[in-house]
Amino acid sequence: RGVGWGFRKLQKAVVSTQSTGLFAMPETRIGFFPDAGATFFLSRLGDLGMYLAMTGQRIRGFDARHLGFVTQFVESGKLPTLREDVVKCSSEQDLVDCLISHDQSEGQPEFSLNNNLLEISKTFSASSALEVVRRLEESGSKFAQDTLKTFSVMSPTGLCLAHRTQTLSRSLDFTGCLRMEANIAVKTFGLGEFAEGVRALLVDKDNDPKWNPPSLEEVKDDVLDGVFENYKSDDWQPLP
Repeated sequence: RGVGWGFRKLQKAVVSTQSTGLFAMPETRIGFFPDAGATFFLSRLGDLGMYLAMTGQRIRGFDARHLGFVTQFVESGKLPTLREDVVKCSSEQDLVDCLISHDQSEGQPEFSLNNNLLEISKTFSASSALEVVRRLEESGSKFAQDTLKTFSVMSPTGLCLAHRTQTLSRSLDFTGCLRMEANIAVKTFGLGEFAEGVRALLVDKDNDPKWNPPSLEEVKDDVLDGVFENYKSDDWQPLP
């Protein structure tokens, strides 16, 4: 449901419940990178955004509120009352006041990744995807081992693409991020990783992708440089 979160950039209010608000962008598992605006809103989370982009970690319920992905949190049982009051609103300010009055953020659980934030900062602040892996290997913590296990099924090229897009987008505005996504997506499709990832996960469903190259160490910088060449250009063309 990552694409929907890209649209939230254009919205002033986003409401979540404990059972909705699922966020996940596991594009690295299909040889791609988090797009649809994710280069913008994840990069604003710094190292935590890099972690979410590379791992595709799922975020549910109140965690979305902690991350700023939603503006209000409402228990699902209270939604009928919220709907009744929303339709009575006659102005934007009425709507804002209504949502604030229904917000149940106080007293909700703490962020589920709180205990891992320090390690996320230490590892995902690395200057490359390969260095992220090396830091996780050196750590040896349960969190690090779980993350490495997640990486083991990901496309090495996808991990590198996710890392570089997140790094570059920190200096781009929203339009610049969308422009970069469009420019590099076309070139990424030409690498063949996306097609293989979709085949393994969604078509044949054998969950056995044959990544090329099969390891981070074998991902060539010149290949990545080619993908990101002129990534700020306005003169991009869609696939025929």
